[in-house]
Amino acid sequence: MPPPPNSSMSIKPREKTTALNPRSSKVVEPIKCNRLWTIDNALCPLGVLWMADGMKLPMKKGLGATDRVDDWWTGPTAMAAYLGIMILYSTWRGFMEADFWIFEEFGRSAGNQTMAIESEGSHVLSPLFSPLILPGEQSWLPTQFHWMSPAMFILIFPAGFRATCYYYRKAYYRAFLQQPTGCAVSVPWNEYAGETKLLLVQNLHRYFLYAALAYLPILSFDVWLSMNFHLDGEHSLGISIGTLVLALNVILLGGYTFGCHAFRHLVGGNSNDWSGSALGRLRYRLWSFSTNFNEQHKNWALYSLFWVMFADFYVYACTDPLFGWTDIVLWGGL
Repeated sequence: MPPPPNSSMSIKPREKTTALNPRSSKVVEPIKCNRLWTIDNALCPLGVLWMADGMKLPMKKGLGATDRVDDWWTGPTAMAAYLGIMILYSTWRGFMEADFWIFEEFGRSAGNQTMAIESEGSHVLSPLFSPLILPGEQSWLPTQFHWMSPAMFILIFPAGFRATCYYYRKAYYRAFLQQPTGCAVSVPWNEYAGETKLLLVQNLHRYFLYAALAYLPILSFDVWLSMNFHLDGEHSLGISIGTLVLALNVILLGGYTFGCHAFRHLVGGNSNDWSGSALGRLRYRLWSFSTNFNEQHKNWALYSLFWVMFADFYVYACTDPLFGWTDIVLWGGL
């Protein structure tokens, strides 16, 4: 039956009209329902919402209390494990090249840097240490910072970009803070009340975006450096496995950055006209370009994070005798 021509037509909630619920034999009183709602495709166009089968509120209270019967906990648990592993690994690598406490026994302080592969004549730099800022006697840095790892000077920017990312906020709010644990899943403490007080720092996301955009050409230059081989005054071009690893890292990070909600707003927001001028049409094309990446923002976010860590691990494994890996040259080289 087609919907009535008058979209506001509905059964008034105070009328004594009754109807038979098709899901049961109960007679219930219908209430007013916006016909655009999709609660019941068959009945909502007629302005009827059946109340007899709805879940009673309030919800159950307690940690993980819910009426859901699916494995709702698998998603938050998997995300907590994934992000936890990534955070622990990057923290270890960031401190490993530092010159204090137990970390003096590892990396550069122990005489064996694990930040870049240079054994084959090229320079394959880990993305966790790029751009490379080396503290020490020959550095422009004050002596008070000589104990620090090179990663400590630069990781605040990519880490800040991801930590304030709209997708990651949803992920770790649920996985670590239980705010919320899941749809229709209860917790014993107060429910999520918005990003206030300390969480106002999330508004810095757009500024971390600018730093992330600056990182892409820097990491692209690292790919170029990995293709240049130097030995005893000789120079040639080549491609190693490390080159491909760094190149794929730039591609994944580019997809993640260009699909960022803040980037999408930067190139296409605050505009009321996308067709009246050449600049407007250009902004629309850029907005559409960003939207293509934004539609898969979750995948770009998770895969790019994994590949950053894998790229660093590859460099680590090729420079630490513990693993004994070798960066195989596939073409050219010396």
